[in-house]
Amino acid sequence: MKILFLMDSPEYLRFYDSAIEELAARGHAVSIAVNSSRSRKPIGLEGLQAYADLVRVLGVVPYEQGIWAGVARGVRATMDFVRFLHPRFADAHALRARMKRKVLPRAYSWIDAIPRLSATAVRVVQRGLAAMEQAIPVPAGVLDFLRAHSPDVLMVSPLVAAASEQVDWIKGAHRCGIRSAVCIASWDNLTNKGLLRIEPDRVVVWNEAQKREAAEYHYIPESKIVVTGAQLFDRWFDRTVTRTREEFCRRAGLPDARPFLLFTGSSSFISESRAEVAFVRQWIRAVRASAEPALREVAVLVRPHPYNASAWESDPLADLFGVAVYPRRGYNAADPENRTDFFDSLAHAAAVVGINTSAMIEAAIVGTPVCSLLAPEFAGTQSGTIHFHHLELENGGCVRMASTLPEHLAQLGDALTRSDAARQASARFVASFVRPHGIDRAATPILAGGIEALGSSPSPPPQPAPLWSYLLRPIVLAAAAPVPIVDWLRKPPLVSRLRKRARDWAKVAGKRWQKSMARW
Repeated sequence: MKILFLMDSPEYLRFYDSAIEELAARGHAVSIAVNSSRSRKPIGLEGLQAYADLVRVLGVVPYEQGIWAGVARGVRATMDFVRFLHPRFADAHALRARMKRKVLPRAYSWIDAIPRLSATAVRVVQRGLAAMEQAIPVPAGVLDFLRAHSPDVLMVSPLVAAASEQVDWIKGAHRCGIRSAVCIASWDNLTNKGLLRIEPDRVVVWNEAQKREAAEYHYIPESKIVVTGAQLFDRWFDRTVTRTREEFCRRAGLPDARPFLLFTGSSSFISESRAEVAFVRQWIRAVRASAEPALREVAVLVRPHPYNASAWESDPLADLFGVAVYPRRGYNAADPENRTDFFDSLAHAAAVVGINTSAMIEAAIVGTPVCSLLAPEFAGTQSGTIHFHHLELENGGCVRMASTLPEHLAQLGDALTRSDAARQASARFVASFVRPHGIDRAATPILAGGIEALGSSPSPPPQPAPLWSYLLRPIVLAAAAPVPIVDWLRKPPLVSRLRKRARDWAKVAGKRWQKSMARW
């Protein structure tokens, strides 16, 4: 079977390296490509080349430029923003603001004045926008590329990136009669990012919670959703530590091998690194002032997010005894040595603390108790996000949440001394959220089997653009026309010129008025 796996950027290799290896090991001809190499993440195009002896590396696929590319971006961006008018996203102020800032066309920024719509109204609007999307022609470069490589299955991830051009590739697969599957990369993708906007043949998700999200928020029929488990976490289940705690503590810069708390950093959207540093300093002071002797004496290891380490590079906690930051710089999360360090830090920690990060899930897999503090400064990216609530104990999660520092310290003390209950909660969470097909069944083979099942199903007939879409194109172009006009009018150089002319006119008018008054 010929498989083309199109990822938004090389960064997505860390989510799917095991799946690529599994499909290739099963004898399938796998080609991998990316939409862009512009990502500022540490994994670049050289990451693709690491698989050159296993799969075919195609590099960056064609990128469409022209009038329809701009129209498509505007339509998709509007769809992405409108989804946050859904009542379920009423408290997702940070997500809504981010989507507006990133992609919502200025000409349609007035939509942000709408506080919310009913779920039915959102769906009606999205259907109208989806019709506009269908009217946008598929770029010729996309069709030529797909026909040249003629895969049996096109796999795409994540598709939900803001105003994603990957929509063109699913549309192209429909036009060419190629089976298509969208792989949801992470636990937050279906609620934190944009809309799927188009219906592929399969949507591959981790668990039943994501299946509900795909159906409710993205309008995907349940018959097209496949639950496989979280393949990117398979690597943690059978792994063992490679260093003793003494060796690891020396490597990380901790003064001795006493028990330590591990604080795991979050992405820059969840917690900007300078704000995270301030929060961690306050948190460590509270831990040191605790009435619990075990907490007062515990060491602390801070592990910044690999893509959000700028404020940690200067070692801002160097004045605190028994505290280390490791590593202090951004790093490639898919590198084997970095993965070993990460696993050892989770396994040796007495407890893990975080704001909102997938490292909490990984800690639960390893069996380390996980705690979190609901911080007012991060309210928008904790309780203001839907995926965060999957972690709460009352929702079957693995994290003991506290709303106050005293409550949090009590939970930490309990985790240090009596962690059996925490481990049981973690085990239940992992069994439902990470490996829903059985704790002993790896997700990667299930994902590969799902792709094989799709590849063996009857090929869909090519779907030409519907006739009505040609009639709709003038309307789509008219609706998109204000976007470049408003962008042009609001360009800083133009505004500056207009302001200067206004000031010059005002000066001239003022002088004339003064002269006329003097003559009078």
